[in-house]
Amino acid sequence: MTPLLRPFAPRAGAALPPGGRRLALPAVLLLACTLLAPAQARIEALPQPAIQPSQGGGDFTPPAVQPAAPLIEPSGSSSVPRIQPSGQPQAEPLRLPQPEDEATLAQLRRLRATALAPARKGSAAEKAAARSAWVLGLLYLHGERVPLDRTQARYWFERARALGEPYASAGLAWCEIDGCVGPPQPAAARPWIAQLRAVDAPLALLLEWWAQERLAPLPPSAAAPRAPDAPPQENGHAALLQRAAQAGSAQALNELGLRQIAAARLPDALAQFRAAAPRSPAAASNARLLASRMEQTISAQPAPHTADEWLAQARRYHRGDGVPSNYTEAIRLYQIAAASGSRPAKRMLELIYSRPAPDGTIDVAWMRQLSTMELSPEGSVLTLQPPPTPQLFVRDPTPLYALIPQEWRSGRPVGPR
Repeated sequence: MTPLLRPFAPRAGAALPPGGRRLALPAVLLLACTLLAPAQARIEALPQPAIQPSQGGGDFTPPAVQPAAPLIEPSGSSSVPRIQPSGQPQAEPLRLPQPEDEATLAQLRRLRATALAPARKGSAAEKAAARSAWVLGLLYLHGERVPLDRTQARYWFERARALGEPYASAGLAWCEIDGCVGPPQPAAARPWIAQLRAVDAPLALLLEWWAQERLAPLPPSAAAPRAPDAPPQENGHAALLQRAAQAGSAQALNELGLRQIAAARLPDALAQFRAAAPRSPAAASNARLLASRMEQTISAQPAPHTADEWLAQARRYHRGDGVPSNYTEAIRLYQIAAASGSRPAKRMLELIYSRPAPDGTIDVAWMRQLSTMELSPEGSVLTLQPPPTPQLFVRDPTPLYALIPQEWRSGRPVGPR
């Protein structure tokens, strides 16, 4: 193949003139550019082969990445926040209960240090250590200011007894009756109750009654039939509860009040609760609740006359507000209110019948959900209200609860824990 450009070489023996040397080099370069331009144009016109990765492991420069197409945003305001899936860092963290304040923690540390401090027998320091150990046992037994820990409660009761605290036998007796460490062993509480009689006779009688209750909770003839109007049968150790109440035990008085309620003797129950209220938070709560219910029954309500009065009465039975929930009675009262011109009652009936049960009757779950709805006078749904929390008659967490010093009580609602 004939080369496009033949290199210039002078003939042997030929000499260029002095000026010719200066003109020859630009001329050669100009000729080379003229001849190479068409060839370069043909090379650039050829299709470029795809770049393949090097097989020999040499350096490889990837082609430039094209910018991604812009995301298509939905129409509307750009200020609407994006919905984050659950588990994202944007989710609100779990809120844990706040620990006790520093002042209370400091008091607990001092109480523990006093209970563990070495002291000479019979000294004031030993009495302070015994009292501190007793209080710590009560706190752990009831979960007041500290986590509830019956094993710790038993430990501090035993230490209080070793240091000479008179009431320590009450704590050890209750640990046997209720089972602080192992299963309950009510019979094993009797020696501790015997020691307690010289310290607090009413409490000893109450604990003895509790031990008997755990050993034989039912009367011997519980299975025998009795007349509907006959008083409830008592077990053989009910006299212990009466004796404890007569001796002044507030918890025994509260327990008798609960039994009077079961027998439908409400005035007697209220008298028992009120007698125990100054020394028993549970009895005080029961007295308020029973008095309120008795007032509602006594004032029992002159029969409603207006549509609003019928509607209010229907809502009470629908929600169980001060009366037991009764959906049948609520529907009857809604119907009377609607017939009297109440638009909220009419709307509530429409909602009730809009979702019947599969067998065509009233859907109880739907009725319960509707009880949380608040309707406007025009009948439209305004808000969803939480159902009222049912109020129950209670007893103190343990027979020893009243012995917790007032400054260590947290003020939480009473009841079993």
